[in-house]
Amino acid sequence: MAKTKELSKDTRNKIVDLHQAGKTESAIGKQLGVKKSTVGAIIRKWKTYKTTDNLPRSGAPRKISPRGVKMITRTGPGRLIRVKERMNGAMYREILSKNLLPSARALKMKHGWVFQHDNDPKHTARAMKEWLRKKHFKVLEWPSQSPDLNPIEIFGGS
Repeated sequence: MAKTKELSKDTRNKIVDLHQAGKTESAIGKQLGVKKSTVGAIIRKWKTYKTTDNLPRSGAPRKISPRGVKMITRTGPGRLIRVKERMNGAMYREILSKNLLPSARALKMKHGWVFQHDNDPKHTARAMKEWLRKKHFKVLEWPSQSPDLNPIEIFGGS
């Protein structure tokens, strides 16, 4: 199911104003081109919280402790490389060959550090795995469909 477009604050305020002026939910919906159920939800929210602002959402519980967050964020991400075109396996390998060890050194990674990337096809290609093996990089095994290991999702990205 696709996400629906959020109504502007101005539209939500107009809904409340029209409701206070005595208009029905159906009439408000027709006038503003908004579904009756959406109008009703906005009015109920306004009656309960006296606001049309977006309220904080709870979201999924964190899968990492505050200590774990500090351990990941204290040194930063390392070298960030801007890629202007569509990346392929050869480009990915080239980026790693020029930046992986310098990043590890700059971050003062201790002996035995483990490299992490996801299951993107360019990361899991046989040639890429072989290159990492030949360079003796330890790679974190990444189960497919596992967002719990994704630092972007851990820190509130998607």
